Amino acid sequence: MHPDLPLLIELQELDQKIVRLRSELAQLPVAKRRVEAASEEAKRKLQEAKQAQQSTELLRRQMEGEIEELRRRLTRYQAQQMQARKNEEYQALSHEILQVKGEVEREEDEVLLLLEKADDLQIGVKREERKAEEAEEDARRKRKELAEKESRLMSQLAQAEEERERKKRVVETTLLARYQMLVQGHRENAVVPVVHGGCGGCHMKLTRQTLLRAGAAAELAFCENCGRILFVAG
Repeated sequence: MHPDLPLLIELQELDQKIVRLRSELAQLPVAKRRVEAASEEAKRKLQEAKQAQQSTELLRRQMEGEIEELRRRLTRYQAQQMQARKNEEYQALSHEILQVKGEVEREEDEVLLLLEKADDLQIGVKREERKAEEAEEDARRKRKELAEKESRLMSQLAQAEEERERKKRVVETTLLARYQMLVQGHRENAVVPVVHGGCGGCHMKLTRQTLLRAGAAAELAFCENCGRILFVAG
């Protein structure tokens, strides 16, 4: 193996590590948004449950107010009926009294239904409160985990980048330029082994001359098809 190749392979491993670390860091904002979205969704459902409960309570109070007003009307009609002098007037008031009593009964039935609904909604609010608390606790735990992961990745990235700069300084200039040109050309691996007589990158068959060159230590070998730097694994 050419003496520069081990350094170049180490440099490639560092570059791949840096790419992986940067990719993991780039995914963290998405993970953070998922955490916050789950917490916000639980809060939204709790708010909806509370609003439904408040709306039902408001409607029940309105209906109870209407019932009170109906009962006051009923009391007036009954008082007027006691003072009625004509049969027609008495009968008209009797009709009004029956109507008002019917309205009172209907609204009282509605109030009972609303009370039952309020009980169910209260249970629902308690359930959503528990879920919101659990979601927030889960979010706090995941926020901490993500912050620790970010710190760890940033530290590893800084170390890898520092090590990469050291490796670059000891690689032969022309070879480093060739390697960087391949990397910038979006080659996943710029330095690859010979595999069954072919390039370990593009998998094309290599000429006998290239295979001999790759196995020798005197000069570097390059794939005729993709230009990758070749070596024969020991």
